[in-house]
Amino acid sequence: MHLTKIELDLHRRFARKLLSSPQVMHAVVMKACQPGGESGQSDATDGFPPGRVLWRVDSGSFGVSLYILSPRPPELIQLESEAGLGDTARTLDYEGFLDKLSNGQHWAFRLSANPIHSVPGKPGTRGKRYGHVTVEHQRKWLLERTGKYGFSIAGADAERDGKAEDSDGSSPLDASSVLIVRRDRPVFYRNRRDGQRRDRVTISRVVYEGVLRIDDAEPFKRMLVGGLGPSKAYGCGLMTLARPKRS
Repeated sequence: MHLTKIELDLHRRFARKLLSSPQVMHAVVMKACQPGGESGQSDATDGFPPGRVLWRVDSGSFGVSLYILSPRPPELIQLESEAGLGDTARTLDYEGFLDKLSNGQHWAFRLSANPIHSVPGKPGTRGKRYGHVTVEHQRKWLLERTGKYGFSIAGADAERDGKAEDSDGSSPLDASSVLIVRRDRPVFYRNRRDGQRRDRVTISRVVYEGVLRIDDAEPFKRMLVGGLGPSKAYGCGLMTLARPKRS
């Protein structure tokens, strides 16, 4: 696996086009990461579990950054020449980083995800999936999945018990718990495989930040390379790690 970061230039028309549609960004990222198949999945290599192409856009006072996690180093000629901000692209060997992860370590994390819930349909019909819209349910969605993926989050007990509530819907009273730093609902149209119709797609995209502890390194590593939650093709599921800041 390889982790790539490239700074995007908002003054370029192609960069603005990419950022306006997860469907367009998905197509360009997948083209850069081929051969990987349209699904973005790959076979296991070098002893690591199968991975897939994941991507995420981060924005802030630092600018706009595109992260790509891929089984092979991506070909960045189009992205750099038409959307990049100078010579900013960097690709790192992610497998070496995965090798160093172990139980008990603490990491600051950032995750873009699409927290959803399923509503059962009538007998004989398929249920529907809906995005969570409240901060409370979006946090709960993540906290309910930490055990499955081998990690825990500081302040999670208070969150699960409903003791940490927001006064403004954006930042928790318990500063050690998971933060929701951005929420948006991108809407785009996706062509069906038969080419006859286009479906309207809406994603409830949430960016989480916090500090986690690795409790079981193997499922945690599988989550990092496989993504967390749905809509992975459209900028969700990628978690990145950094050393926690010392207070």
